[in-house]
Amino acid sequence: MDIQLGTNTLRNTNGTFLAHGKEQVRIEWLEEEKKLALSMGVFMPTGTEVATLKHNVWETNPNDRFVLTSTPETLKVEDTTLKTTVMEIHKAENHTVSIPTAKFYTSKGALSEVSAEWWRVGNKMELTGIDTDLEGGGIELPD
Repeated sequence: MDIQLGTNTLRNTNGTFLAHGKEQVRIEWLEEEKKLALSMGVFMPTGTEVATLKHNVWETNPNDRFVLTSTPETLKVEDTTLKTTVMEIHKAENHTVSIPTAKFYTSKGALSEVSAEWWRVGNKMELTGIDTDLEGGGIELPD
């Protein structure tokens, strides 16, 4: 799967984002059902997990703080408390997904943000205009 984050293209990924050695986000295209599926842990800036989404179904989501809206080709997770978009995903052509906007924390509290121009993770990484082949592997966020 190719993933576009702002102006960055990460080719040939397995759809997983790894933070601190653990899978935090998994994006999948379910061929039989013809739809996108998202699994992710949602964390606070302190690193405390506050919600868990598995294949578009909330396993934990106290007080329904987070809302998932979806069509077969789009997914959007919103934080109803902070009124922000946690993750937005669109299916594009040829096994490509686009993430035009995202704002979520890792399990150690590092902020990962995607805008139309860049992708930032904490103060450790900012990517603009990168095009790279991950050879079937996951996307590792810096510690």
